[in-house]
Amino acid sequence: MATDIVEVQTTTELLKSLMKEQNKQHLVRDALLRMQFSFMAPINAVAGTPCMCTEYVYYGTSNIIRARQERVYKWKAAWDTDFVFNPSTDYDPDGDGEL
Repeated sequence: MATDIVEVQTTTELLKSLMKEQNKQHLVRDALLRMQFSFMAPINAVAGTPCMCTEYVYYGTSNIIRARQERVYKWKAAWDTDFVFNPSTDYDPDGDGEL
């Protein structure tokens, strides 16, 4: 079983933790509903925990990505307010794919 990384000292450590651990994301969309920023952090991240921010740049108003970059940011507590997943809950008891 993997051990959670509490404090990330380098970008490389952050990337390794995101590859090996469960993680969570917060997505920010632009006025055209295209993904502009994606913030990814370890599942146990709290406010201020280092996270990876991926920024997307598009060709004009199209949905085609022209470029992207990754930067280190800090997770915000407000981004945790909508998660409802509970591992002990059976979300699809009849297996039909509908809640």
